[in-house]
Amino acid sequence: MKNGINVLVLALVAALAVAAPVWAETKIGVIEPQKVLDGTRAGKKIKDSLQDYVKARQKVIDMEEDELKKGEEDLVKQGAVLSPDAKKDKEDKFRQKMGEYQRKVQQLNQEVQVKKKEVLDEFNKSLEQIIRGIADREKITLVVEKGDSGAGALVIYSHPSLDLTDRVIKELDAKGGK
Repeated sequence: MKNGINVLVLALVAALAVAAPVWAETKIGVIEPQKVLDGTRAGKKIKDSLQDYVKARQKVIDMEEDELKKGEEDLVKQGAVLSPDAKKDKEDKFRQKMGEYQRKVQQLNQEVQVKKKEVLDEFNKSLEQIIRGIADREKITLVVEKGDSGAGALVIYSHPSLDLTDRVIKELDAKGGK
């Protein structure tokens, strides 16, 4: 048992001896992608185009919603005067329109999500190239993402000297933001 512990301790010491020089040379950088998106011309252009895309779809939804409200008001007004069969027929048509409206809302929301992913994927490729270039020039071994300080954040704190965000913003804008 004592020999097993000694072997384990020796193996651990050997592993640390080998890993220590590598760790000592490791240089780390931190990037805030949301800040880059908010702070670059390309990011602002993306956000504006997505906002326009969403507004256009929202207009369609709002028009359909207005039609549904009018249909519901008509149904309520006419409900007392209509025969039971006519009332049931109007209620069925209203439910059908409501189902179509809900499907359209879901479809438009999916379209927005697909468009957002498509546009952000393109932006992220440019962002990755810029980060890779800075990391190569400055011999940075690891770049990690620093997001909000919520519970799911990868980096809770980093020294400001590790932050590459402002350099990435400058390079991305200088490159033309593509």
